[in-house]
Amino acid sequence: MIKAKELSLENVVLLAVLVASVAASVYLARPQVRVTANTPVFIGEEMTVQRGVTAVKTVTRAVEAPKTVAQPAPVQTSLPLPIVPPSVTNKVLPIYPETALSNGVEGLVRLSVLVGLSGAAEQIAVQVSSGAAELDAAAVQAVKQWRFSPAAQGGAALASWFELPVRFALN
Repeated sequence: MIKAKELSLENVVLLAVLVASVAASVYLARPQVRVTANTPVFIGEEMTVQRGVTAVKTVTRAVEAPKTVAQPAPVQTSLPLPIVPPSVTNKVLPIYPETALSNGVEGLVRLSVLVGLSGAAEQIAVQVSSGAAELDAAAVQAVKQWRFSPAAQGGAALASWFELPVRFALN
């Protein structure tokens, strides 16, 4: 144990190096999700939230990346493996906010969810707002709790974006 009187500049530097080393190790040891321009995007079917609705079916479909003019592709000796889209394994339905119900507020919010390698919703962003912050927040709060089976290619988990339209309707 270092006593306060023995605290020298050398000991402070050694302590700082030790703390930085531990922090770097913890940061580097956690799984990293690389989001690139090639990260696939999948679109879920629109989910409608109504008063008293308890079941929703969600289906995903792949969205093709925009085509760009490029040099001829090199000849491949094997075909690329297909990408299996993520699927929802645990869904928590959004709760229609009471203030929106009493004020007759409806809307459509489109969320973009980064599904990580573990199947967790790593990032959630509102791509298109419903125009009512309370509806947007209710959708985000529910989807934060969702679990997915991550997208996969050749049996390996793959990070992907999952676009989800959520409609809040009174009828």
